[in-house]
Amino acid sequence: MNLWTDLDNNLQPPFDLSVQGRTRRLTERVILSSLRSWLLHDYAANYCRSLAATRIFRRCYWVDALGITSKASTIPPTVVEEVQSERTSKRRKKDAAPVLLPPALQPIAALSQALAQESQTFTLYGLLLEAGSSRRKERRVTANGTPVPPTWSLPKESGILAASWLEAGPPVLAGIEQAPAIFLLNPCGPTLFSYEDLASLYQRTVPTELCLLLAHKQIEGHLLAAQRSPTQATALTALLRSDRWKTLPTHEGVRTQAVQGFLDLFTASMKRHFLLPVQRIPLPMQTRPALVEEMPYTLIFATRRQDSLLCMNDAVCCNRRRVHEESHRGVLGEEWFTAQLRERTEAARQQLYQHTLQLGRAQRPRRWPDLRQQLVLANFGLFTSDDYDVVFRQLLLNREVRCEWRKPLIEGEEMRMPGNEDTLFWL
Repeated sequence: MNLWTDLDNNLQPPFDLSVQGRTRRLTERVILSSLRSWLLHDYAANYCRSLAATRIFRRCYWVDALGITSKASTIPPTVVEEVQSERTSKRRKKDAAPVLLPPALQPIAALSQALAQESQTFTLYGLLLEAGSSRRKERRVTANGTPVPPTWSLPKESGILAASWLEAGPPVLAGIEQAPAIFLLNPCGPTLFSYEDLASLYQRTVPTELCLLLAHKQIEGHLLAAQRSPTQATALTALLRSDRWKTLPTHEGVRTQAVQGFLDLFTASMKRHFLLPVQRIPLPMQTRPALVEEMPYTLIFATRRQDSLLCMNDAVCCNRRRVHEESHRGVLGEEWFTAQLRERTEAARQQLYQHTLQLGRAQRPRRWPDLRQQLVLANFGLFTSDDYDVVFRQLLLNREVRCEWRKPLIEGEEMRMPGNEDTLFWL
């Protein structure tokens, strides 16, 4: 059931690229910068907190292989280690001169510092691959006439590598060992990944969050090239583990359909490795005042953890609401747009209330977390976790459902949300 079917088409998951009421020119650099900022602050921050709450994990890696356009941001790994050591040292002098990180690492370091100061301390390390995801021409040196592949010295904490994921992926995975990690990759860059290149990520047994950014133009280019080149055709089949891409239309005017077909095949190749559904997240942007349109990019998100899925759901929903609110600022009739948005949001929440009640009475689930996850999967990115909790509290207050608490509520205690040990009874 799509709770937003009758709402305005503008209320789609947005992607904030606006600055001070103006719209940025759509460039790859702007897109990557905005994507990183959104994922880091709206998703990674809350996900790291959820890992810290388990008291099992104390660190996580942000492995960014989308490429760095500014060469000035690259510094030797040894320098990065010294910077991180200085930043995390408990004996740092208050009057010590600040050590400057390269711009690409500064947002990660700032978030890590904030996490380290919370009650459940946690550390986020950043590993950035300057050359992006696809393989560059290998730099080989000759020793006694024998070609020697390049090697990279991984920093112990954070750093920037002058390599691509296809070059440095195996040593990076070995270096981070059994630590949780968030991976930002582009499997459809100039050099296509193979299924085997991604299998090492699919098969990691520790928390592994995949954020795969696919540019629609690159997908179209690979499909067209595969029609002409047997080598490209073999590479495409190796990525998708299927030759059904040959049935996709590639002539002018229907390439959007081909892109969607490719995304279907790509996510299908991932599904058997993840019990939770692989999410395809559109990335719209504000193109003009009060107008939001989708960018020609899709973010594929895959996880095995329910808390990670909830964090990404909240990130998508909060960003959508924020961008639409900002798109109306300063426009003629701003109050009218704001009122309309508020009315649509309230109408959607009322539909969510009715849908939750119908689903509860039909299936009679005993655990609220199970029902909430089912609702999240059916409406991914449309409502936050708080929205679902507010709706369920209202169901309790209206006596549509009763909860048998494992630990009785204390008089005067604010109503808490039922957990896995509390039992629901639908009336």
